[in-house]
Amino acid sequence: MSSRHRPNRPDCPDRPFDENLPELTAAEASPAPAGDTGTMHDLHLASQNVLRLATQTYNAAARGDERAAHAARASLEKQLGLATHLIDEILSAGDDQPTMH
Repeated sequence: MSSRHRPNRPDCPDRPFDENLPELTAAEASPAPAGDTGTMHDLHLASQNVLRLATQTYNAAARGDERAAHAARASLEKQLGLATHLIDEILSAGDDQPTMH
């Protein structure tokens, strides 16, 4: 049995096992440091907003709504800036040293 397989338990939703999923790396399996839980939560929310705004931008462009596409893109740019700042904060452990791009 794969280490990724979970038995049916009330705390484990029943979903089909996908044998094509890659194994987690040690970094992915490790929980966030205790001091970063708030920042990680904020990053999760910012990432969800980036996806939502990217979808809105795409949809507006696809329907030819230039005004809505520009508005969504401006919001997306701000949200990406926030997400990038949060990533920098996590990677530098709060040292305010920006990630090199």
